[in-house]
Formats: sequence, C-alpha cells, structure tokens
Amino acid sequence: FQSFWIAKGLESQGLALQPRLTFKISTIITLTAGTAFIMWLGEQITEKGIGNGISIIIFAGIVARMPEVLFSTIALARTGEITPLAVFVLLFFSLATIGSIVFVERSHRKIPVQYPRRMVGNQLAQAQTQYMPLKVNMAGVIPPIFASAFLVLVATIFSFSISEFWQDIGSYFLPGQIGYILLFVFLIVVFCFFYTAVVFNPVEVAENLKKNGGFIPTVRPGKQTSDFLYSVLRRLTVWGAIYISIVCIVPQMFYLEMGASQFAHVFGGTAVLIVVGVTLDTASQIESMIVARNYEAYMNK
Repeated sequence: FQSFWIAKGLESQGLALQPRLTFKISTIITLTAGTAFIMWLGEQITEKGIGNGISIIIFAGIVARMPEVLFSTIALARTGEITPLAVFVLLFFSLATIGSIVFVERSHRKIPVQYPRRMVGNQLAQAQTQYMPLKVNMAGVIPPIFASAFLVLVATIFSFSISEFWQDIGSYFLPGQIGYILLFVFLIVVFCFFYTAVVFNPVEVAENLKKNGGFIPTVRPGKQTSDFLYSVLRRLTVWGAIYISIVCIVPQMFYLEMGASQFAHVFGGTAVLIVVGVTLDTASQIESMIVARNYEAYMNK
C-alpha cells in the first residue's frame, strides 16, 4: 500500500516509472531539437550581436545559478549545518580563484617586431618597433568545455551498461575520483594543443610579417621566424595547459572536501574560468567596437 502511494506521488511529479518506446523517442527528439535551437541561437548572437554566442549562453546559465547557490549556502550557515567560518573560507577562496584567473588571462608574451624605413604612399615612414602579444592561455575556455562534455559522454555510456563490471569501472570516472582527474587533465592538455593550433598559425603569421617588411630581431624572416613562433607557442601552451588543469581541478576538490557540492558545480574552476573568459572577451570586443566607431566619427569630421 505504501509503495503504491509512493508510485502515485512520483507519477504526479511527472516522472516516468516505466518509460515506453514512444516516450523515449519523443524525449530524444525534444532534446535534439532543443540543442539545435540553442546552437542556432548562439550563431545568431555571434553574427548579429557581441561575443561568442554559445559561450554567452553557457555564461548566462552559470551566472543565473550563482545567487541561488550563494543564498542556499548562507541559509545552511544560519541553520547550523555549516559554520560561518566555512562560508567565509568558501567566499575568500572563490574571490582568490577569480583574481588568479583574471591575472593569468590578462598575461601575455610580448614578441618584438621591427619594421624598417619604407615608403607609404608619397611619405617615408620611419623605422619602428611593435610587439606581437601571445596570450598564455591561447585556447581560452574551449578545452575544459570539450573535456567536460567528453567525460559526461563516457559516464553516460558506462551507466547504460547492465554489467556490474562496467558500472564499477564507470564509478572511477565520477567527479572527485582519480580516474576522472587523470582523464580530465589529459583531455585538457590535448584540447589545448589542438585548439591553439587551430586559432594561431605560425607559418601564416611569418609570411604576413615578411610581406609587410617586418622581422623579429635576431631571427631571419620566413621559415626561421615560423619555427621561432612555434617554439614560443609550444612553451606557452604547456604552461597554459598546466594553468587550466590547476584551475579546473583544485577548486573543485577544495569545495568537495569542504562539503559544498553545490558550490563546486557553480563556483568551481571550470565554471569560473568560463565566466571570466567570456566576460573579458566580450568586454574587449565592446571596447574595440567603441574605438572603431569613434575613429570613424573622427575621420568623418
């Protein structure tokens, strides 16, 4: 009798206790259509708006949950489930994580580029030295997003198995387990090198410098310049991968050890890295648009 009313209560909450084939098909279609709509909406934001559309949608989902988690943590402190000192430590660690991410995301390696005297129209341009900034984290927020998606896929595949052996293996890839941490770090390193190679091509940059008459001091134009840029980029990518791995692993483990699992999901390293990265990129795009409009207005005058 009790199990009957429990089942009735679950049905009243909209849970499918025995899903049929039609329910599974409709669920797959609904999730696929929703994903396609989100992707289309992100592309529209990218083309007609400001910033990367998909990143902004993910950013909005994370930021929308932050006040709820913060208020729930304060409520737990009021009820005595956690101490006020623990809440202060959590907030201080979150602010320290945000400050560290902002500092590293703003850091870059300056490579000097010299331009000799050359004729620009009818005028002789003087020799000048400019700097090519290479960010420490060239890949941005893409590596942790791809790595997290891959880990969710792996955990989902293991959960579908009815064998206890495969379910036990899948338990090693849950958040906080050693298998999850090792695979997560490995995927972050792989995606860092892959995405950096996509967004920055040393051969193309070296050719553009050669066409414009620019050169890096003590480095010959052409192949030696591309090799030099590749070596610098490789070292930066190694440090960037280490930085992203630390940011994505250490805060999450700290929050789990403190017993704040909800805090780890929203204020964890991956979520904060996405929020800070999207905010800085969007702000830089807004600033560049304002400068371009002011320049156009000045030239029109």
